[in-house]
Amino acid sequence: MSATTCQTPEAAPARLDLLLFLVMSLVWGSTWIAAKAGISAMPPVFFAACRYVLVGGVLLALVPGVGRLLAGPGSARLWLTGTLVNTGTYATLLWGMQHVASGVAGLVNLPMVAIGLYALELARGEARLTWRHPAALLLGLAGLAVLFRHDTAIAGGGMEMLGILAILAGTFSYCLGSVLSRPMLQRGVTPFQLTGAQAVVGALGLGAISALAEPVGWQHFATLAQPLPLASLLFMVIFGTFTAYTIYLRLLRNWGASKAGLYAFVSPVVALLLGRLAYDEPLGFDQAAAALLLLGAAVIAVRK
Repeated sequence: MSATTCQTPEAAPARLDLLLFLVMSLVWGSTWIAAKAGISAMPPVFFAACRYVLVGGVLLALVPGVGRLLAGPGSARLWLTGTLVNTGTYATLLWGMQHVASGVAGLVNLPMVAIGLYALELARGEARLTWRHPAALLLGLAGLAVLFRHDTAIAGGGMEMLGILAILAGTFSYCLGSVLSRPMLQRGVTPFQLTGAQAVVGALGLGAISALAEPVGWQHFATLAQPLPLASLLFMVIFGTFTAYTIYLRLLRNWGASKAGLYAFVSPVVALLLGRLAYDEPLGFDQAAAALLLLGAAVIAVRK
């Protein structure tokens, strides 16, 4: 009997999920460059709010069922998860990044995504304790430690510590929202429907926070029409949300939160390489060694 005839019906979808995982990791690794261009031209929470206004508006208009999620039975979970994964995540994360060096922010945020998702799934009984995830987490942490080992001194005093706490809060908000989103996907809600409904919630929450806490003026709306900020915003909308987040929700449904969240070990490698190309950031032995460790962590975790 040939190898082809021995394949199970699930083989093709499994390969597709692995391909989508790679696409998601590549896209979210690229969004750091786009976000950097956007928040350098306008207040960060305002930029995030504009992103989700566009995403929510488009999907609310084009995807049937988004409005029903917002107002129908079970809408309380939708509003809670949308607040957690969009409003709570970006309001605290972006504020914290204003007071913390990028290396420290990455070291705090990225491994905690994978660790937080795994811990929450274990606590909820949705994941089994096997050797793969702890091994991947340890290897990924080692890679991130190598990658940022020259940038982790906390010398900024009280505001830097508050910034780190804000990043941790945003990371936990994202992890909790992701885990609580999975039951909706398992009950037949499509990834596009959930993306659209959570984007509407995020737009409302981020818009309110920006209006209350940021010095937003008409000049910032005019800035959105300039080529670089507009390109940054469209990239975040089309690729960062429509593409990558929708893939993430599919993998969340099929794989579970802890395994889907292992993009946190692949995306930094992409960001590192693109940072070298776009901004001439350093790429030496430490960065290459870290990249191998991070990719090894992802391979251990996602291989059958």
